[in-house]
Parts: sequence; structure tokens; C-alpha cells
Amino acid sequence: MSVEYATTTEAAFLLNISTGRLRTLLNQNRVRGARKIKRLWMIPLNKRGMPEIAPGRRGPEGTWNKNQRTGNTFIHVLRKTIDY
Repeated sequence: MSVEYATTTEAAFLLNISTGRLRTLLNQNRVRGARKIKRLWMIPLNKRGMPEIAPGRRGPEGTWNKNQRTGNTFIHVLRKTIDY
């Protein structure tokens, strides 16, 4: 059984994404089995005729909300009004 390959333009059309986004996925090694031969990317197609894209990982978890508040929060209101 021979494997069918697609170029970046054809694969982007099949995935309904731009060629620039596909090149980004290729540079991140998220397209399974893709090979670069000189200047061309050869992207294998699966049984359904679509390229396989590995899911992305989310970045590191934020640390901005790790510390829990220990005391009560007070809101200070100035009762004096300012005239313009």
C-alpha cells in the first residue's frame, strides 16, 4: 500500500487553514509524518485523505492567583464630593 502525500497548499486546503498556519504547525513538528525534502514539505495523508495534526499543549500555568487572601478586603469611600 502506497502512502499519498500532499503539498502545503493542498494540505492547507484540506484542513481549511491558511498555508502560513500550516507552515507554523510544520515548524512545531505537529504534523505527523511530514518531511521536508529540499524546499518542499511532503505531508502524508491518512486513510480518510486528511493530514494528521497533533494537538497543541497549553503554556505554563499562571502564578498570579496562587496565594490565597488571608484577611478581609476593605473598600474606603471618601464622603467629600468634588465640585468641578
